[in-house]
Amino acid sequence: MLSTLSLFRSWETYSFGADVFGATAFLLTLVGSARCDFIKFTSVDGTFTDHFGVWRYGQWAFLSNGQQAWLYEGCFPYADSVVIDSKWKAARAFDAMVLIGGLLFFMISAFSACLGKRTYTRPNGIVGVCLLLLGLFSGLTLLVLDSNLCKKNVLLGELMQQFVFNNDQCELSTGANCFISATVFWFAAALCSLSASRSKSEENDEVEGGLTESLIQGEP
Repeated sequence: MLSTLSLFRSWETYSFGADVFGATAFLLTLVGSARCDFIKFTSVDGTFTDHFGVWRYGQWAFLSNGQQAWLYEGCFPYADSVVIDSKWKAARAFDAMVLIGGLLFFMISAFSACLGKRTYTRPNGIVGVCLLLLGLFSGLTLLVLDSNLCKKNVLLGELMQQFVFNNDQCELSTGANCFISATVFWFAAALCSLSASRSKSEENDEVEGGLTESLIQGEP
């Protein structure tokens, strides 16, 4: 029973949990950044929904050759003519920092796994603080909800000729939900990493205490 509890509370177990949660958060951030459906606008009658991402948006084309219909053409980057306000820029900056930081963490985790935790021990305390920052930055990406993209979206364009939108009322879509989930996983990874640091420190103290006690008992 004691050995099982000791295994569960060991710093290696916490470190492994940080790797799993961190990798999950990084993948969710990648998906949320790549998609063009961070937010959505739904027509008042509920028959049409248009999506917009932090970096790209969903392009629609109107076909009127005999049968009138809207054709989805895919994700495209925003044109230079689109006014990106300060909060939208800040959301992009936080997104980029999370992607870069997440990639670095992923590389450190892979490096640690290849060498083995007994050969290379990463500084879990410092890593934990960095993961906390990544969680904060991931959450701050939601600043885009208070930007022109959400509140003064002029990109609905000709869609508003066919549908009625509340163009200052957006809703969360799949991309935003990915970021919210990633934020939770970043904080979980941070807690695991900080717990690993404390557990490793306690383990070292116990080893040092045992050695000191052995030396004292061995003295004539």
